[in-house]
Amino acid sequence: MSTGLKFDGMVIFCADISASAKFYADGLGLVQDWADDDHVAFHLPTAGNPTGAWLLLHPQTGPTITPYELGTFGVGDVDAVVDRVERIGARVTSRPADAPWGVREAAITDIDGYGLTLNAPLPERASSDPA
Repeated sequence: MSTGLKFDGMVIFCADISASAKFYADGLGLVQDWADDDHVAFHLPTAGNPTGAWLLLHPQTGPTITPYELGTFGVGDVDAVVDRVERIGARVTSRPADAPWGVREAAITDIDGYGLTLNAPLPERASSDPA
């Protein structure tokens, strides 16, 4: 039985909205939808949903929120994205490497410590290539 449940977006609580916005725009290439004095919203492309979802940067209020894993994000070139976000201030927790399940993968944390896994499919090997 389907309930119609679908992913619409996520909120990230940030200590520094400007620094976080730079990370998501310049580092990951997300497109900003809108901003006001306290928030920045980005369009978040999603597989299988042509309209995508939203990612809202929200000021951290009250006690510090423990960052968590945001999920896995497909990118065109894992190594290039890791280099770019590292220059902006992201911490690389797992350097890019080929995984046995057919992707090149890396793990990073954003400016506020939220974890993201980046991956891209490995190129198909020709049938004549040795295994």
